Amino acid sequence: MKCRTYKCKARCCYNIPFESGELEKYADKIVNPVLDTMPLGPAVVAITSEIRGLADLSKNKCPFLRADYLCNIYENRPEICRKFGVIKELPCGFLKQ
Repeated sequence: MKCRTYKCKARCCYNIPFESGELEKYADKIVNPVLDTMPLGPAVVAITSEIRGLADLSKNKCPFLRADYLCNIYENRPEICRKFGVIKELPCGFLKQ
């Protein structure tokens, strides 16, 4: 079943871990400006909003999430995005919304 992100407003497209280099590789596709990055093991999380504590991570949109709730790098999206809805448990440390 295909996602209907317009209905949920793409709530799963927040706090996405990117492999090092992916942000640079697809820099021309970024629509939510990256203000900073936060290390997460071998990956990074792009910070796209002003973060004032863990509670505000819910405002941290994927840099590739367009205003119409579609992915600007859909064909090249990270593995976590490809597996969303297929695996039952999210990896430790991910914000459930």
